[in-house]
Amino acid sequence: MGGVSSATIKRYRAVKTHHVKFCREEKITYWNELGKANLRKYGQTRERNERAAARTVHFEMRAVMSVNRWLIEEELLPESARVRLKLSKPQGTDTYCYTREQVTTMVVYCRRAQGLNWLGDVIVMLAHTGLRISELVDLRWEDIHFQSQTIRIADERSSRAKTKAGSARTTKGKRSRSLPMHLQVEELLQAMPRHRDGFVLHAARGGRLRSRNVLHDFIEKVIEPLTPQFPTPAGEIGFAEGRLHSFRHYFCSQAFLGGAAEAEIRDWLGHAESKMVEHYRHLRSEDAVRRMRTLSFLDVGEDKGSSAIQE
Repeated sequence: MGGVSSATIKRYRAVKTHHVKFCREEKITYWNELGKANLRKYGQTRERNERAAARTVHFEMRAVMSVNRWLIEEELLPESARVRLKLSKPQGTDTYCYTREQVTTMVVYCRRAQGLNWLGDVIVMLAHTGLRISELVDLRWEDIHFQSQTIRIADERSSRAKTKAGSARTTKGKRSRSLPMHLQVEELLQAMPRHRDGFVLHAARGGRLRSRNVLHDFIEKVIEPLTPQFPTPAGEIGFAEGRLHSFRHYFCSQAFLGGAAEAEIRDWLGHAESKMVEHYRHLRSEDAVRRMRTLSFLDVGEDKGSSAIQE
C-alpha cells in the first residue's frame, strides 16, 4: 500500500525496543500472556521508573494495543486475548514555545557570531514557515516559486523513479502542500547563492544540512550561550528546553496572534485536523491581553461606552 517512511519505522522500532525489554524482565514470552494488567504495568514502568513523557507512554501503549488487535483480526490470537484498556490522551505539550524577543535575539546573535550565519538562515526559515527541520533540510530550489510567492512541500513516495534512486522525499502526513512565502523569507531566498546540488540551505562550509547535526549545533552554539539571558524559574519549562521543533509552535502561535484563520494555519502546517493546530498553539497571558485590547464589543465611542455601562 505504499509502505511507510524510514522515520516511521525508526519511531516504532523504539517502541518495540522498550516493550521487548519489559517483556523480558517480566518473563512474558507470548502475546496471549500480555493482558490488561501487564500492559498497565508496562505504562507505569515507562512513566514512573523510566521517566518517559506522558505523550510517549500513551503512544507506546496504543501501539502495543494495535498489535494485539491486529493479531486477533488475523486469527493469530483468540478473541479472549483482546486487551481492553481505556487510555486518557494527555492534553497540552511539554514543547517550549519561544517569544518574539527570544527568536529575534537568536537571529541577531547568529548574524554577529563568526560562522553562524547559516544557522541564522535556518532560524529565520523555521520561524516564518513552520516547517519541520526534516522538511527544511530537504528543501530544493525547484520547490521555491517566486512568481506565485509559494513554497511547495512535496510528498514523493508515489514516484517510482525517485524512490528507486533513493531521492524521494516524504512528509509526515503523506500529503503535499503549498505554503505562502513571507516577505522576509522571500528576501532571504533571493539573496542566497545557488549550489549545484539543488538544495536551498547549506552548512557553514557549503555541505548538506543534516537534521541531527543542525540540532546539535543549535543547542550548543545558540541555546546554551543565550540561556543566562533568558533564565527559567525552577520547575518550569523555559528557553533552555527550546529545540528546533519549538519554532513550529512559535509559527503557529504568531500566525494566530496575527489574525490568520485556523483553517489557513492547518493547511500551512500540513495537518488534516484542527486538534493538532490546538496542540501547537501557545498563547501567553501578555499576548492574550494585547489581543483583547484590540477587540471591539460595543458599537459606540469610548466615552459613550463608559456612560452606557454605568447606566
